[in-house]
Amino acid sequence: MNIRRVKTPAINMLIISICFLLLSFSTYAASRGIYVKAKTSSGGMKEISLYSGYHALVVGVSDYETWPDLPNATKDAHEIARLLKRMGFEVKTVTNPSSRELKNALNDLTYKYGLESNRAILFYYAGHGETEKLADGNKLGYIIPRDCPLLKEDPQGFVSKAISMKDMEVYSLRIRSKHVLMLFDSCFSGSLFSLVRAVPEDITEKSTLPVRQYITAGTEDETVPDRSMFKRCLILGLEGDADLTRDGYITGTELGLYLSDKVVQSTSRAQHPQYGKIRTPELARGDFVFLLASSGAVVEAPGEATLSVESNVSGARVFVDGQKVGTTQLSEVAISEGEHRILVEKSGYETYRKTIRVKQGRSISLYVDLSMNTQQNGRLYVDTQPADANVKILNIGPAFYQGIELEAGSYQVEVSADGYEGKKLWISLAAGEDKTLDISLKRETASREGKKITNSLGMEFLYIKPGTFMMGSPSSEKGRQKDEKQHRVTLSKGFYIQTTEVTVGQWREFIRDSGYKTEAETGGGAWIWTGSKWEKKKGYYWDNPGFSQSENHPVTCVSWNDVRKFINWINRKEGKSYKLPTEAEWEYACRAGSMTAFANGDISELKCGYDSNLNAMGWYCYNANKRTHPVAQKNANAWGLYDMHGNVWEWCQDSCEWKNGIVTDTYRDGIVDPLNTSGSLRVIRGGCWDNYASLCRSAYRRIFTPGFRDYFLGFRLLRTL
Repeated sequence: MNIRRVKTPAINMLIISICFLLLSFSTYAASRGIYVKAKTSSGGMKEISLYSGYHALVVGVSDYETWPDLPNATKDAHEIARLLKRMGFEVKTVTNPSSRELKNALNDLTYKYGLESNRAILFYYAGHGETEKLADGNKLGYIIPRDCPLLKEDPQGFVSKAISMKDMEVYSLRIRSKHVLMLFDSCFSGSLFSLVRAVPEDITEKSTLPVRQYITAGTEDETVPDRSMFKRCLILGLEGDADLTRDGYITGTELGLYLSDKVVQSTSRAQHPQYGKIRTPELARGDFVFLLASSGAVVEAPGEATLSVESNVSGARVFVDGQKVGTTQLSEVAISEGEHRILVEKSGYETYRKTIRVKQGRSISLYVDLSMNTQQNGRLYVDTQPADANVKILNIGPAFYQGIELEAGSYQVEVSADGYEGKKLWISLAAGEDKTLDISLKRETASREGKKITNSLGMEFLYIKPGTFMMGSPSSEKGRQKDEKQHRVTLSKGFYIQTTEVTVGQWREFIRDSGYKTEAETGGGAWIWTGSKWEKKKGYYWDNPGFSQSENHPVTCVSWNDVRKFINWINRKEGKSYKLPTEAEWEYACRAGSMTAFANGDISELKCGYDSNLNAMGWYCYNANKRTHPVAQKNANAWGLYDMHGNVWEWCQDSCEWKNGIVTDTYRDGIVDPLNTSGSLRVIRGGCWDNYASLCRSAYRRIFTPGFRDYFLGFRLLRTL
């Protein structure tokens, strides 16, 4: 079989010729789609139309709220997505979706992309799978979204959140495209697909007939590892190994047979992929066909796409993805390929909203019939320079969008952008009024040094410029440990670090919004000192650490794993990039240019006696009265950061190990942007309210397991630029 696509430039024809010599098939791109040379019943060859194009939904779930995390699942999903794009697929990638987000993505796959009969549809999932034993003795497999509870702990919640293989079968039946292939890199029973096996055969006109094919990585009795051999074999297969008949193409049947053999051969543990076609004769006659990934074939990009909008009302504003592009009647405005949100509106008329999908080289024309609006709300528009500036209305809850409907009244508007000076102003909006603000921000003329920003939770962050410093302690420093070898470190990028530790109130916002339960709540409590020994006691957790606290106290009893969940949540909430500081970033910020034991000077007391420098900057066993204290009550360091010494220990990003009573040496002189990732333990820094003065020094280090939590331990965040 030859799969053909056309490229006009001579260099592209040369590439195709080379691919032909290497792979014995040719490819070409044309607006009419993908054609193949297929065998006829008489033994001859005939060109037949195969597909108008490929579309894939690729899903990976790594960060679970209840299930164990699978760090490699999203990595696998991105790797598969990149491969499919090289093979000519239009790919939508969804990572760590909730149940609702996953169902929405499947609905889009079904009702947006799957309505075109000649489009080939592929679904790939990497994440947890589960098998439920039913009363009739049968078994039902499920794929697990981020927010799904465990089946054994909450059966009703599990069934409402998880997506069963029966559901997936229904999705594949609702898709109108002739060819659908679903791949599941997870463990559950694949038998409920009622699969019928097939053997590879030559491409004929029969190959274009409808088909629903499924491939799973294992059965319900097998554990599919996070480092997936199924994924690795799938990539090898699509790069050419699964071309079992060596005719220059790969079918779904060939791929299933290849994986069922290759995965078994490549892993020491029992893992038996399942594959086949649905046991419905009308949907089991054809075969999914891939372009080989190694062919190098790509679709030639047509001309620019355009959007035109006609309306019964002239002068109505037209917005694309929140940006104004003109007014009706709008003619042939350039628009990028992909999905876009269209909004058309004018004062006194109902707003028109529509989501469209644009293909490169296509002209989209809309006719919008606007109806009179009897409501008396006003609308607010804000045109900004730069165009991507962030707009907030500070005295209401809903997020701003262009043309937001507001009751008559006064509103405080804030416009901000990185690298620009922000603006705040009060405006008045009358009933039925259409108001447009034109706001241009000035570029910052000074450096970021000393600049502070505040996020939606009220966390304040201070900019720290790049630099080089001496990390660790000199041999002459009192209280020095063997794992504090002094060495030169360079941080090549500036960053924002929280001026205080994360507070109880800020953590509470996360708990209220996400419903997350910490490991102290689900795992038997937190560690406390009983007066004679350390003991993990049930009932002790972030909201009950064993002493009274306000919303402004630093949160404690949170594990490194809990903190990861918090970071995932705030990154999704704000669309920014938060993380824990590395050891080097933490010590650089703590020292604030100093080279002494504390940021404000040397140490004079090693235990619980009075130390004038530490007493001015931090809470420790001399002054803390056996409890945490509200943040920012002591002096800040020279850069404006509070509680870097004492109050609570702070989690860092780095991994380490423990040997002979000290942290294993991970320090190297002259290193740039260090982050240690080897080891099963995690670093903490800064000392706490119950520690000796010597443990609160800038260079002192300790490590614990990622699941450890006690009433000495909290964290602060770093936000990248």
